[in-house]
Amino acid sequence: MAEKSKPIQYNVRNSLVNYYLLIMFTIFPLFLTDQYAHARNDKLWFFLILSAILFVAVGGVSIAYASENRRVQETDNTLLPLNPPDIAFLCFFGAAAVSTVFSGYKMDALTGACGRNNGLILLAFYTAVYFIITRFYVFKAYVIAGYLVFSMLVALLTVLNFFYIDPFNIFSGYSDEVIEDFGSTIGNKNTIASFMCLFLPIALALFTIAAKRYMRVLSGCGIALAYTGLLCADSNSGFLGMTVIFIAVALLATRKFKYLKNYALGMTILFASGKALMLFSHIMGDRSKAFEAIPKFLIYSPLSFIPLAFFLTVFGILALLKKDLEPRYNGKILKWIILSLTGVAFAGLLGAFIYYSVIDTETDIGELEMLLRFNDRWGTHRGFMWINGMKEFARFDFIHLLFGSGPDTFYHVFEPHFAELLERFGDSSTDCIHNEYLNYLVTQGIIGLLSYCAIPGTVIFRSVRTSRKNPIAAVFICAVVGYAAQSVVNLYQPITTPTMILFLSIAEAFNRYSDKELALFTI
Repeated sequence: MAEKSKPIQYNVRNSLVNYYLLIMFTIFPLFLTDQYAHARNDKLWFFLILSAILFVAVGGVSIAYASENRRVQETDNTLLPLNPPDIAFLCFFGAAAVSTVFSGYKMDALTGACGRNNGLILLAFYTAVYFIITRFYVFKAYVIAGYLVFSMLVALLTVLNFFYIDPFNIFSGYSDEVIEDFGSTIGNKNTIASFMCLFLPIALALFTIAAKRYMRVLSGCGIALAYTGLLCADSNSGFLGMTVIFIAVALLATRKFKYLKNYALGMTILFASGKALMLFSHIMGDRSKAFEAIPKFLIYSPLSFIPLAFFLTVFGILALLKKDLEPRYNGKILKWIILSLTGVAFAGLLGAFIYYSVIDTETDIGELEMLLRFNDRWGTHRGFMWINGMKEFARFDFIHLLFGSGPDTFYHVFEPHFAELLERFGDSSTDCIHNEYLNYLVTQGIIGLLSYCAIPGTVIFRSVRTSRKNPIAAVFICAVVGYAAQSVVNLYQPITTPTMILFLSIAEAFNRYSDKELALFTI
């Protein structure tokens, strides 16, 4: 057990993990070989090859350590004990393996080639990466600083591409229709939104808790670029994730008066950056892609000045009256107020959703229909895929209800509906149900879905307790929460899902440290 006055012993395996993370957080998001055409395959192979190098390197060093330990009669127990998230991950991978065995599309289940490459092979790599990081990760601030800087580049490129500024000539050779839907080095609007739902919570949470000036500056710039990138991604999945992110980081901010003040300033920066985007949009005139309903409101509506004014006022009051307010500050009361308001808002939204989807299905509610009235057309016809996908799942026999059709084989399950999909919505096919949880249900069954949900669920629960001893632990779990929220209307892929796995693994690595070891990490 490390003493508080002594640094944690930092060995070769720790260094290898941090170098791996640094490459994944910096080069991986920008890596492309042939513009958008191979973005998914490029990042898939980048992740697989880099991870394989990590496995070999860590394995080799571990064998050398084991040999040395035998000579001095010591043991290396880094793989033990198995915590609840470890068991959940092993169950998830085990369920995927069984699903592959019973699948009628074994090769596709193995590779994920007919879907988003999320076959058994990629899941095996996720599992191995998780266990290596949770056992050998030691926090180093340069890794997170690198993530912020390179994620800002991705976000900036997203904004520039939205206004048809193409510094890397990514648009060359593509049709106008493709250009409208793609941006930066990440891919289409949905994957960009997924990326920003990882980047924004990291930046906002770091700005809230960081004490070091350089980290506050980096994370503050990150907030501005992540938010403007999210607006330019223009995907409803991103705005769902953004809402949950605001709540998650707000709960973290209630723990200390200075956190709350920092959070208010961070949110001020965030909404001010939206107004900066408005000015840039006016300068660019017609040379931009069109903003849809939600970003259009957040950028141009006079009502969008209200949250900016609110957070600026809160920050001003907290800063000016710090000496009077801080001694009397009670974070628990504020936390319960936020939770209560969130509960009321969620209940109201759910009630309206049920009312307009079940009771009143005829009243014209304008643009809100895409949000509040569930039918085949809901969510750019996600409703059609959800409804018919669940009908196909209900037809499975018992073993396939438990283990699904095989990892990432939704294409085969949904094939009977392709003709209707083309006739009604213009899409000739689909390889996903556009809901990560339903996709796991159909392709990996009830056991696969439950074990998958148990992974972030147990990590979040443990991280909440760990973050009371060191708030850095909460930073990474906020990213997992943001990803989990947007996944309700989005899907896994090897572009952003690997980064979520990394953050989840880092969060669990913090959970494995002793209290004295946790106290050594600052930012």
